[in-house]
Amino acid sequence: MRETMKYDTNRYQLREYVLERMLEIIQQQKYSVKGGTVFYGDSLTQYFDLEKYMDCIPLKYNCGIAGITSDILLHFIDEGVLKYEPKQVFLMIGTNDLGDTIMASPRDIALNVKEMIEIIHYNLPECKIYLVSCIPCLEKIHGYKAMKKGIRSNDILKMIFKEYKHIIPYKYVSFINVYPALCNKKGEPIESYYQDGLHINDEGYLHYSQAIKKYL
Repeated sequence: MRETMKYDTNRYQLREYVLERMLEIIQQQKYSVKGGTVFYGDSLTQYFDLEKYMDCIPLKYNCGIAGITSDILLHFIDEGVLKYEPKQVFLMIGTNDLGDTIMASPRDIALNVKEMIEIIHYNLPECKIYLVSCIPCLEKIHGYKAMKKGIRSNDILKMIFKEYKHIIPYKYVSFINVYPALCNKKGEPIESYYQDGLHINDEGYLHYSQAIKKYL
């Protein structure tokens, strides 16, 4: 029944495109050079044109997986991060945990990310870790009220970052809040930065990348 199956909302289903992307990341790793920079996360990362927007970083690897959740990223961290032996890693995780298949609390998401950070630091103690906030969504298109499923809202997306800072006390982690970079002075997401209400377009990525570069 594939994508039309009715399944337990607490059981994420690994889809064909996710498995294919995982294999791409594994193959990429085999030809990677250690000491680079890994960007690890969901579709926001996978669709992030690193050559275009992060040209200030010479050696970089996109390990984003569209549609992925924090718990699956935790299980894939060896292939997706550790085997690259990076000198720095950017983690961009959370929004898919609020969708219609998995509905995790901000604390549950933060706990998964905390464990990822601990695994990275234990195995690669010299690796710099940057934890990037979720971006806002256009609630009228991708909020839970509009979708009539899931629990995604901008208030909850902001809560995830607050949980990060509350339960991840490690000095070796740098927190990057990109949320304001995509909002107007009223704190509302700027519609022209979005492709579909959830994913950002080229203009959105420009502002997103500028917010990240401030920490380099």
